[in-house]
Order: sequence, then C-alpha cells, then structure tokens
Amino acid sequence: MSDEPDRTLVLTVPDWPAVAAAIGHDIAPGRPVAVLHAGKVIAANAPARASGITAGNNKRAVGYRCPEAHVAVWDEEADNRHFSAGVGALEDLVARFTLLSPGTLAIPLDSLRHGYADEASAVETLVSALVDDTGWEFFPGIADTVFAAVLAAGQARRVEPGQTVDFLSAQPITTLEYAGTEATALIEVFLQLGLRTLGDFARLEAKDVNARFGAFGRHLHDLASGRAGAPLADHVRGEQLDVELDLDAPTTRSDTLGFLARQLGADLLAKVRRQGLVCTQITIELDAAAGQSSSRTWRIEDMQENAIADRLRWQAEGWLAGANTGAGASGPKQDSGSGQNPRTTQNSGTAQADPQALDIVDEPAPDAEDFSEDGIIALRLIAAELTTPIGATRSLFDENTGQITYTLERLQGLFGPDAVLVPGIQGGWDPAETNLWTPWQQAAAPERSPAAPWPGALHAPRPTTVEHSAVDVLAADGSPVEARPSGLGAAPATIRFPTGQTETITDYSGSWPIESGWWDPSRTVYRTRLQVVTDAGRALLLSKEHGQWYLTGRYR
Repeated sequence: MSDEPDRTLVLTVPDWPAVAAAIGHDIAPGRPVAVLHAGKVIAANAPARASGITAGNNKRAVGYRCPEAHVAVWDEEADNRHFSAGVGALEDLVARFTLLSPGTLAIPLDSLRHGYADEASAVETLVSALVDDTGWEFFPGIADTVFAAVLAAGQARRVEPGQTVDFLSAQPITTLEYAGTEATALIEVFLQLGLRTLGDFARLEAKDVNARFGAFGRHLHDLASGRAGAPLADHVRGEQLDVELDLDAPTTRSDTLGFLARQLGADLLAKVRRQGLVCTQITIELDAAAGQSSSRTWRIEDMQENAIADRLRWQAEGWLAGANTGAGASGPKQDSGSGQNPRTTQNSGTAQADPQALDIVDEPAPDAEDFSEDGIIALRLIAAELTTPIGATRSLFDENTGQITYTLERLQGLFGPDAVLVPGIQGGWDPAETNLWTPWQQAAAPERSPAAPWPGALHAPRPTTVEHSAVDVLAADGSPVEARPSGLGAAPATIRFPTGQTETITDYSGSWPIESGWWDPSRTVYRTRLQVVTDAGRALLLSKEHGQWYLTGRYR
C-alpha cells in the first residue's frame, strides 16, 4: 500500500435514491425509476436517464418522456436504512469506514495497509465483495482528501498521490455543492464573479475569502485548495458516559424502539450536560435475543433525543431487514463503522457530505454468527465524542442549535410567535421589498415569489443595512447629477448626507432604471439605481426617484 497517511477511498452508488426506491418498492431491475423531491426529479436510474429523464424534470415531464417509469417520492429514512443494511459485507473486510451519506462511504487507506498489497488490489476486493453482496454498482474514487475522493468517485477515478490539487483545480465550481446546501448561494456569487473552476477560486487569497464570505467561505476555499479538514477543536474524553436499557421482551417494532430511544437519549444528554459538555458523536449498540450485537457510531450536528431515535431506528431496521433478506455474505453481523445523515442540517433535496465534519471511528471485529429473528432485547447509547460547548457552537440563525432551540421556543411561548423572527428573501426590486421576516419554525409565506422574473432587480450580494434617507449626489462642478433612462447626466463626484457631511465618490457602477407597479397608477414608481464607493471606504446603494436621490442601502 502507499505510504501516504491521508489517502482516502470513497465508494459511491450512482443515483442512490433511485436504487433505494427500487429496493423499497420491489421493482425489477431494468425498469426506469425516478425519485421526486419538492416536485422535481433528484435521481433517476440508468434506464430512466436513457429515456430522457434528467434531474429537475417534474412529474408530468417524466410521464411524457417515459410513461412506464416508476415515480417515487424521496424517502430519507429508506435511503439510510437500505444503505446501512447493504454495506454489511465491508464489516468482514475493513476495520474502519464512514457513511458520508446514503449511497456514499469512505475508507481511510491507511487502515488497509496490512491487509492488501496496494490500492488497486484493495479497491478490487472491496468493490467485488460489495457488488456480489448487494448487486449495486459502486464507483470508486481515491485522492488525498475526502472531498477530492468524493469528486473522483463520481468519475470512477484514482488521483495519484500529490496530484489532488491539480485534479481539483480543473473541476467546475459547481462541485462545491457537495459541501452542503449552504454552499448553493455562494456558488451563484462565485459564478457572477467569473470563477468557473475550483482552481479559479483556490487562487484567491484565503484572507480575502474569509473577509468577504466568512468562515464557511474559508471552508469552501480550503476544500477547493486541497486542504484536508481539521478535527473538532476542544476535544474532550473523560469518563465514559453511557445509558442502557434491557427490554422485558424482544421486539422488532421500529416505533417501539424509537420511543425507547427518545427516553434513553434524553437520559444520556442530561448526563452529558451535567458534565458541562456537548456530545457530537454517539455510539448505538443493539443486542439481539440470541446474543448477537450491532454497534455503529453516528455523528449528529444537533444532538437531540429525536435525532438519536431516528438513527437507532435506521440502524435497527437495516439490521433486521438484512437478516430477513440475507443482505450480508453471512447475514448482518456486528455492525462497525460510523455513520452520518447530512440531510438533517438543511431541508434540501440533495444529500451533500461535509468532509470537514467527518471522523473515522475504530470498531470491534464483527461477529461471525447470523442474526436471530427473535428481535432486539437491549439498547445502549454511548457518548463517543465529547467537546466543550464553545467548540460546538453554531450560528444563531441555524434552525436547530441544541439549547438555543429550547431558549427560542421559550421566548415564543412567553411573548408570542412574532417574538423570534427569521430573515429570508422574497421577490421584489428594492432591498426593503425583498426582506422577508418569518416567525421561527414556521413556513415562510412570501408575498412575492422570489422565483419570478424581476427585471432590474438587485442581485447578490445585497446591502447589509437597508434605509431610505435623502442625500445629494453632485458632479465635479457642484451641480446635481441628473438621472435619465439613457444614463447619468454627469459623472458623480461627491455625496452629501443629511448631516451635512460629504464624501468623495471614488468609484461607481453604471446606472439602471426600474419601473415598478406600472400596472397600478397609484403605485407606479420610476427610479434609477446607482452603486458607489466613497473615499471613506463605504459601499452604498443610491436610488433617485421623484427628482430626489436617496441612500437605500449600505454594504459591509
């Protein structure tokens, strides 16, 4: 094997949601399958793609292109459950692996050095075992970082040691979508800035990216530059914190297991909080009535009892289903590896792995016995990774943030739903029109569709501060600058604020006119927009309407 310590092998099943849907609905191989989420196709198997079905098609388009196609609604739990059950063959072959997302897993190649002669033989053995065991098609990818290996797996490619940066530089900027749905908005900005490849992005100075796009932008820059993600800070491992429950009778009911897991999860999290810590990884152990066990470590960003219950149900259902269908070479045995569900952070239609948040956890050797159909008799939860609260702190604007969730719910209970509002974007021309404030945990109801065309609307980045104060925009000779549909009457040189303060305009954009509300004479507004930069280093958005210039936004 290679002496490179950080090489990673990623195995991915193309169009996994479609494969999982075919398994769940017992669809014969060769029949076209398309999976919808939010009314759009997010995955289609090879026969469906051959019939012309592509991502983004709606249900009507699917029926038009391929009437015999089976159309299924995306089922997140089924994706996790079927994949967890199907990768059992790896447990006899590797000691460590990580479930990046349903359909994709990663194996650190340094864990294979002693069992395989080189990377090629390791990949051939592992892929052959998985294909024989599941019947699924696996694409392998090898690179020096997890992110690069995920991209390489999409191309079934091995990136030579030390060539990861060159490989990444040629990839389109849109591949950053693998970092999560939060990256989508930034990708649009990057494209507007003329950044077409990861190499274009990586050539920017890291400090400039951090100053403009914040910590997440810097994280994307690290991925594009081929820098591996750092482990969690403030890692703490003290006494083992765990809880367990022995059942009076074995059960295979997922609802019963989920109910018990919620109670058990609440007890474990209470113990963790009493230590002044936060749990970021949890190991779930299940014991069968005949003595077999399943152990899997899950990383959960927002550790709550409901999230723990979901993972336990996925693990149990996958294990039980594997036992009944013979998914493993010798049945589902003791589960090893670590798993993560990346779709829980954002309510999006696609699953994206966050390579920086991944960890590989060593697990015991698998049990060679077959699983008993008598059911599960005992549950155990172990806090596998602990960190200080500051090390796990996330943005206040995230939907679920541990204790912050409880605090915000309490505020709404005391002062009403409008006491906690979440910012959003709706359709419109002006920054004041596009602002949308929605009570926390309620579905946004925009008055104007953001998807509709808004000719002349302001594009991202939008002003940080929105206002509407009268100002004077003057030419070099001190005369007011006129705004006409054909352009400005003179080059803007100075801006004078209501306080009497003046600043010199050092740079400015071209002006553009907007007419809004033209269908209603009482609401018609004609305005001309202008963006300027002053000698004080301020970037401002100006608007002239009814013969008066206004300061309508400030950029930071």
